[in-house]
Amino acid sequence: MENSGYLALARQVALDRAIDVTANNLANLRTSGYKAEKVMFEEYVQKGTSPATAPNQMSSVVQLGTFTDYQPGSFEQTGNALDFAIQGEGFFPVQTDAGTRYTRDGSFQLDANGQLVTHDGDPVTDAGGSPIQLPPGAKNIVVGGDGQVSVDGNVVGQIGVVKFDDPQSLVREGSGLYSSSAAPVPAESAVVQGMIEGSNVQPVLELTRMMQTLRDFQAAQQVVDSQHEMSLDAINKIAKV
Repeated sequence: MENSGYLALARQVALDRAIDVTANNLANLRTSGYKAEKVMFEEYVQKGTSPATAPNQMSSVVQLGTFTDYQPGSFEQTGNALDFAIQGEGFFPVQTDAGTRYTRDGSFQLDANGQLVTHDGDPVTDAGGSPIQLPPGAKNIVVGGDGQVSVDGNVVGQIGVVKFDDPQSLVREGSGLYSSSAAPVPAESAVVQGMIEGSNVQPVLELTRMMQTLRDFQAAQQVVDSQHEMSLDAINKIAKV
């Protein structure tokens, strides 16, 4: 295959990953607390195989990976006393079977034991890792901006909000959870009761990006097809000699 074919294929590989990321963002448009992913690319320069390539170098694209856009999503008022949003940076720590995980999805509920849990049943904890336990028959649940939980006027716990020095070190997992090997620190962000943070995905931008990426992919495919036809034509001509 000629250099142009290799370059087109390299571009298609990168674009294919970009399409997957954009499609996943659009699929999570309505997912509470979801943070959009973005793809990082870098130019890769290598020596060309053709003497005609001056200065005998080829420039192609290489996908370095993805990063997460932690810009806040819009808040949606629900009126549910067990729905919470974080105004600012930070995450709610939750205890899972795999260890402590972190989420921006504050759509919580009470389990049969009166613990504050996620929709998957994982206990929500304070900054120290202890679960939030509400008394039986709790009715008037009030949570302050500092996360302090009061039931019928009595303080029963404090919802933790933590942050990381490098949020990009967080590893995205399923169900809106993130894991990290780094130790979190308390965040000074405010907890807002009765609201849910929506996804920060911007549908118009994502759809525009998807259409442009598809056009770029098709253009690269045309280069590959053209190179293939030229190779076949050359083989046929040589065979007739």
